[in-house]
Amino acid sequence: MSRWPLKGMVFSLVLGLELLAVGCGTLDQYREGPPPVTPPAQAPGQQVAPQIPSAGFTPPPGPPPDPSQFPPFWYWSGQQLQQSDRYLQQQWQFYNQNRQPPPQFSRPPICQSTLLGGQVVTTCR
Repeated sequence: MSRWPLKGMVFSLVLGLELLAVGCGTLDQYREGPPPVTPPAQAPGQQVAPQIPSAGFTPPPGPPPDPSQFPPFWYWSGQQLQQSDRYLQQQWQFYNQNRQPPPQFSRPPICQSTLLGGQVVTTCR
């Protein structure tokens, strides 16, 4: 008997448990509402780095809604992927806007190439 079907079953079990854990974490986050946000201190002349997006929906007070009324898991995971994509795009924009220019050399390097034993050796000073 081959061990491959057993590995496939173990893999699918682990994947299923992982998806279940992600879904439960999303529901917990939905129930708790967004975490409190404190604005960071800003130095003059500097841009503020983008913050990790918080949950955008706060449930109304009262009894919790029926779980069958929640959107399916793929909706929640798609929303999280979109939020993380926006966050990463903001991070790259922040990096590109605030990075320092590369150092400038006072003069161009002086390089010499010589042929030694069939290989070209280049030295610069």
